[in-house]
Amino acid sequence: MDSDEEDSYSLGTQQLGDGNPLRTFSLDNLPAEFVAFLAKNEIDPAIYTVTDLPRYVRLNPDPHLTITPEELEKQLGTKVEPVPGLEAFCRLDGQAKLRNTQAYKDGRIFGMDLSSGIAVYALDVQPGEHVLDICCAPGAKLCMIAGLLTNSGHIQSDRSGGGNQLQMDITGTVTGVDISPHRLSTCRSLLKRHRLQQCARLFQADGTKFSVMRPSAIDTIRARIMANPSGTKKTATDGQSGSQAKRALEDEDNNNDGYGQGESSQMVVDGGQESAVRQQFHINSLESESTLKRHRATFDTLKGLVTGSTGASALFNGTDTNGDQEKVMPFFAPKILRNDPQLHTEAYKYDKVIVDAECTHDGSIAHILKYEAWGWDSFHKNFMSQDRLDSLSDLQRGLLMNGFRMTKAGGIIVYSTCSLSRAQNEDIVAWFIAGMRGRAVLEPLPKHALGIQTATCKRPCRSIVASASGLPTATDPSGQVQWQGTPQQEADMEKFQDHIQEMCLRYDPLASKTSGFFLARIRKIA
Repeated sequence: MDSDEEDSYSLGTQQLGDGNPLRTFSLDNLPAEFVAFLAKNEIDPAIYTVTDLPRYVRLNPDPHLTITPEELEKQLGTKVEPVPGLEAFCRLDGQAKLRNTQAYKDGRIFGMDLSSGIAVYALDVQPGEHVLDICCAPGAKLCMIAGLLTNSGHIQSDRSGGGNQLQMDITGTVTGVDISPHRLSTCRSLLKRHRLQQCARLFQADGTKFSVMRPSAIDTIRARIMANPSGTKKTATDGQSGSQAKRALEDEDNNNDGYGQGESSQMVVDGGQESAVRQQFHINSLESESTLKRHRATFDTLKGLVTGSTGASALFNGTDTNGDQEKVMPFFAPKILRNDPQLHTEAYKYDKVIVDAECTHDGSIAHILKYEAWGWDSFHKNFMSQDRLDSLSDLQRGLLMNGFRMTKAGGIIVYSTCSLSRAQNEDIVAWFIAGMRGRAVLEPLPKHALGIQTATCKRPCRSIVASASGLPTATDPSGQVQWQGTPQQEADMEKFQDHIQEMCLRYDPLASKTSGFFLARIRKIA
C-alpha cells in the first residue's frame, strides 16, 4: 500500500499537524483482537514502539522540475540524505513536514515510502514498456512508474540534420487499476500535479477480474516516430518549442479532465543533456540460459514432490483472455490513450505488472498508530473483522493470479504488501509458485544493496504448499490442516520452503528502521 504524500502523524508519539504532541502510544492500548492477530502471525508487538523511523521523499526526475538535495535541505531546515542505490530517493528526519515547502507545492518532490520505491525499482522498468499497476491508489507507485517511463531512457538525441533537438519516445505506458473511485481521483490528481498524465491511464475495476490489455494504438504512434526521425511532424503544437508543446498538451488534458475527442502527442523536446534516471538498484534476471536452468532445477524438485498427484487445479490452467470483451471506458486517460481499441490478444499483454495487494496494513506503523486517535472500533471494522480476514487470502491470491494472466511470457510480476503476516506474504507466494509447476519462477532481490538491514523471511506453511501441489492434506482434531509425505517428499518440501525464504524480501522497523513490507519478484516463463 502506498503512503500518502504528506502524513501529519509521526511514529511513536502521535502529533497534530502543527507538531504539538497529542499523546504517547503504548502497547497497552492495542485492542485484544489485534494482539491475538499479532501472536497468531508471529509478529513482534515491539515494532510499534520504534520512535525514530526516518521519512523518505523522491525528487521529481522531470528536467523541468528538478531540485537538488541541497536545495531541499534549505527549504526544510533539516538534513536531506540521498539513499544509496535508489536514484532520486532521500532520507529525512521523521518529523520533517513537506506540505509547506515550495518544492512540495511545485511538484518537485514526492512524499513516498521507501517500500513503494523499492517495489517499483524491482520491476526494472525499461523504455517503451507497458506496466500494469493493480491496486494502484493512492498513486505514489503509479507516479514513479510514469516518471521512469517519461524521463528514463526515453529521450534520444537526433542531430543528424544539424539541429539541436531531442526526440521523445512516448511509447511506454502505465495502466492503474483500483476498485475505489475516490482513491482513483487521488491518483488522477497526483498524476496531473506532477505532470505525468501523458503516459498513464486509470480504470475503476476489481483487480482480480480486470482484463483490459495494454494500449495497442500506441504502436501506430511508434511507427510514426520511426518513420519521421527528424521529429518535425506537423501537429497542433507545430511552431512551438518542445517544452512549450509539452506544456500545451498538459494544459489540454487538464482542461478536458482526460476525456474528449481528437489526438495529440509530443514529438520533440528542447535540446540539451539527456535526463535519464540511472537505476543503481540492480535486479538479477533470467536472461542467460544457465540461470534459467538453475531456477528450473528448483522446480524439478517440486515436481518430485507432487509425483502421483492428480495435477494442478483448473485455477492455474490457461492464460488467454476473452477476445470478445466489450471496450471498457477508462476512469481517466489522456487523449493519446483514451480511444485505444483495447485489443485482446497475447501480443498486448503487459511487460511488467505490480500487485501491491490489499492487506491488513499491520506493517505500516504510521497507519496503525493513527487509530490511537481515530478509535480502535474503526480499525476493527476496516482491518480485523473476521469476515475480512477470512476472505483476505483469497483476494490476494486472486490479485496475483490475475497479474500473472495479464503479463506476457518473459515478463515480470512484483507482489508486495505492507503486512508482516506470513499468511499474506510467504504463504501466498509459495501457493502461487507451487501451483505454477515451473511456469513462473522467483528471481533474487539484492537484500543489502541499499545499505539497509533486511528482516528474516518466514518459512511458508507446509500444508499450503502441499495443497497447491495437489497433494492430499488432513485436518487434525484442533482443526489445523496438516500434511506429511514420504521421506523424499519431506526433503523436497524442506528444499522448497528454503527457496521461498531465500528469494523473498522483508523489511521491518526493528531490523531495518523502515515501515514493514514484503516483496517478491516473479518471472513468467510461459
